[in-house]
Amino acid sequence: MELTTVIAFVGILAAIVSTRIAPVLTRTSAGQAISVVASDLELAVSIASRQRRPVRLSCDCAAGVYTITDRESGALLFRRVVGGASGGFGVTGLRFSDTTDVFPSGVTSGALTVTVSAPGVSRQVTMSTGGFVRITR
Repeated sequence: MELTTVIAFVGILAAIVSTRIAPVLTRTSAGQAISVVASDLELAVSIASRQRRPVRLSCDCAAGVYTITDRESGALLFRRVVGGASGGFGVTGLRFSDTTDVFPSGVTSGALTVTVSAPGVSRQVTMSTGGFVRITR
């Protein structure tokens, strides 16, 4: 009888704790995803500089995938899956403000804002026309 009471008490405690931990885990996952996106934007600047050729950042946002391709040949240089079941971050939405080209000097064709969404949380990273990457929220 005492063992049953202890097991029931632990079960109730676990249920209470899990409802409070789920939002924290979601925010953490979104934070990790936006950090990866910021790192990949910096990688695009690095690739353009190393190759001495412009690269293009584009997004298949419905699939939760973004790519870095050679602007002239269209060759795929890098691909990241952030959203969906195979993304591993629990991200439900990915949005690029526009397709952006990154030139070897680090300058971009336009400012880029990337938004990552998860249930109840949204995070953003921006890339300026000067190639500066910053997590804004």
